[in-house]
Amino acid sequence: MVSSFKKLDDALQDLIVAYTELEQEITDKVGEDEDAFSHAIIEALETSIESAVEEHDFSTAGFAAVLSNLTEALQELDPAAFDEDGAEEEVDEDEEYEMEDVDEDEEYDEDEEEEDED
Repeated sequence: MVSSFKKLDDALQDLIVAYTELEQEITDKVGEDEDAFSHAIIEALETSIESAVEEHDFSTAGFAAVLSNLTEALQELDPAAFDEDGAEEEVDEDEEYEMEDVDEDEEYDEDEEEEDED
């Protein structure tokens, strides 16, 4: 059983590396065009899935079950990864700076700022 865990661990690591490389290759090819990027990623995944299930005589339903189990395991590890906003959203500017850094008693003087710019 230990060897099965090791094989799965290696396969998941290889998947992450391959997917990251694929993303970079497609980004280099299509630039910032999100529709073209999404289409190319999906097309590459379809081709790879089709090849893998055919080579190993594995059903698409079986592969869907694997993906479902991976999703459930990831959800257990990091439920925030499945929030609507996504797990990798950028930090809000409000959250980036702590509010206590701002002195609420100090009034903002626009004239003073304009003088500093001159």
